[in-house]
Amino acid sequence: MTQLKPQDSQFLYMETANNLSNATMICVYSPPADAEDFDCFQSIKEHIQSRLHVSPIFTRKLKRLPMNLDYPYWIDDRFFNIDSHLFNASLPNPGNWRQLCELAASIHSRPMDMNRPLWEIHIVNKLNNIDETECANVPPGSFALITKIHHVAIDGTSAMRFFQALSDIDPNGTPAADINNIQGIHDNEPTVGKMLYNAIHNHIRSPLQFMNTAARSIPSIAPGVIKSLISHDKSERNTVVHSRFNEAVAPQKSFSACSFPLSDLKSLQALAPESKLNDVVLAICSGALHHYLLAHQDLPATPLIAWVPINARAPKSDSSKTDGNEITAMSANLYTHIADPVARFKAITAATRLSKEAKSGVSARLMTDLSKHMPGATMALASKLILASNVTAKLCNLAVSNVPGPQIPLYIKGAQCVHQYGMVPLADAMGLFLVTLSYNGKMSFSITSSDNIIPDLAFFTECLTLAFNELKDLTNTLSANADRSK
Repeated sequence: MTQLKPQDSQFLYMETANNLSNATMICVYSPPADAEDFDCFQSIKEHIQSRLHVSPIFTRKLKRLPMNLDYPYWIDDRFFNIDSHLFNASLPNPGNWRQLCELAASIHSRPMDMNRPLWEIHIVNKLNNIDETECANVPPGSFALITKIHHVAIDGTSAMRFFQALSDIDPNGTPAADINNIQGIHDNEPTVGKMLYNAIHNHIRSPLQFMNTAARSIPSIAPGVIKSLISHDKSERNTVVHSRFNEAVAPQKSFSACSFPLSDLKSLQALAPESKLNDVVLAICSGALHHYLLAHQDLPATPLIAWVPINARAPKSDSSKTDGNEITAMSANLYTHIADPVARFKAITAATRLSKEAKSGVSARLMTDLSKHMPGATMALASKLILASNVTAKLCNLAVSNVPGPQIPLYIKGAQCVHQYGMVPLADAMGLFLVTLSYNGKMSFSITSSDNIIPDLAFFTECLTLAFNELKDLTNTLSANADRSK
């Protein structure tokens, strides 16, 4: 019997008809060597059936309590049927990149059956006309797996582990993870009496733990709070300007993506000493926003602020045993009003370093810790109040998440995965989420939005490429000047 953690439950309580809490992975595969004899759907189905034991996500479902009296439970689905979770799909002619993006967005935008395990895999055939400029190394006969999982069960880090467990490290079928020693997790349905006892116990215990956590945190946050109260330096505060991304989001989401060599992104760090790879990601996203909004004559004089999720798992913890959500967050000033790309990059690097060291990081962790001790009914009510208050627009303009992945090629039934992309939930007043996934020497930039927020998503994708090339050209110039000075 496994009860949901409070942070996982938030993705249930914050879900609305317009903004579902779905997380979607789009993996593109080149044809296997035996493509002529390859029955894509049946082969993938057999493969997934053989790996169902690697994660409890596959075969357990939610049991919710009336009126959200306590957090839900994971229970075994006694009637699990894989055919309710696998779907065969084909792109219509011509089978191009735009059609794949539209299909992924459509799948992502549909609600799940909450009475079953919260995942779906759509096996998409006939990727026959993928333009090299939009998505490289996708020959005719390629296919894609569009995997949708409810965010209540998974975050970015656990998602990458989930997909790795499904994958092989060579065309011969050698599992990428040690699947032979995985012990199956069984969650029996709790009795009414047990759930009632736990609900009463949690409502008594949680407030005490809440107060204890708050008291223990005072010494760590007090200096930052005092500094914030007495400081007159506006540069230390992230004031959020209203932008086009802070509007109501349509139910139908939109998706696009592009990829760059990971080595090229790392080389860009030369432009901003002490920068991290995450700073490079933020600089490219900021550059794209600058160019896009400038082209639409909609660039605010005040910089945009990004909400940046951070993996909260301990560095040396056994993350293989941690499903669900283990995240905190920080806010990041993107300095979108700065025209010079290097100055913008350096400003982002300095700001994120201070943000991680100072009060914003502490505050995010504190809120995460406090939420762990909030009773279920209180969390559900608080979530509804947050939604009604439109507080998101006061905190950020968009979200940017950087998720590291495996740097080796992965396979499924002999077919090599050549690209990985991701879609994530949106919320009203936060209509743009940029997710970067690193895989096998590349980093993809995935865009989740809606047409009413970004009606020309292809152009925004071009702006990402423009921002990357802008920094790359400056890096090459810097390197050439350094060589000449020797």
